[in-house]
Amino acid sequence: MGQAGAYGVPAGAAAGSDGRVRRNLRTLATLWMINGILRLAGAGSMIIFGGVFFPFLRGWRGPGAWPMGGWGLDGFLSRGIFSAGVVLAMFGVVHLVLAWGLFEREPWARMLGVVMGFLALLRFPLGTALGIYTLWVLLPETSGSEYKRLAQPGGQFHSAPVSS
Repeated sequence: MGQAGAYGVPAGAAAGSDGRVRRNLRTLATLWMINGILRLAGAGSMIIFGGVFFPFLRGWRGPGAWPMGGWGLDGFLSRGIFSAGVVLAMFGVVHLVLAWGLFEREPWARMLGVVMGFLALLRFPLGTALGIYTLWVLLPETSGSEYKRLAQPGGQFHSAPVSS
């Protein structure tokens, strides 16, 4: 019988997973970048769509249109659509920051990627697929040690040269 590595996995199988991060990191960063751009576009269109196609959401009926003054459904919906757009835009920015961090092999990007990967699992179907792929690449213990090697300051895998 062969020697068992961490968690009872044969040592050869654990060594075979080495290189997963290096092979998949650029693709993963690209997918997060595309996701962030689409998220920002969706947030912008949500804010614009709500203001252009639903003008009553901007309060054109005035404060007397609802029995309770300015606290009517129109104010709630306009603030709600705007707030949802802002939250979506913030997630889009976080996705772009994550993509940049993964491209540059920043030390904090792996942890942010794992957190965002778990959150992405909730957005079926494409977010779920991206979350599974992210966790498959970044979550295992061997991926953590490989990412640390790639993220070292003198590492040869940085995508952009460091200028002095």
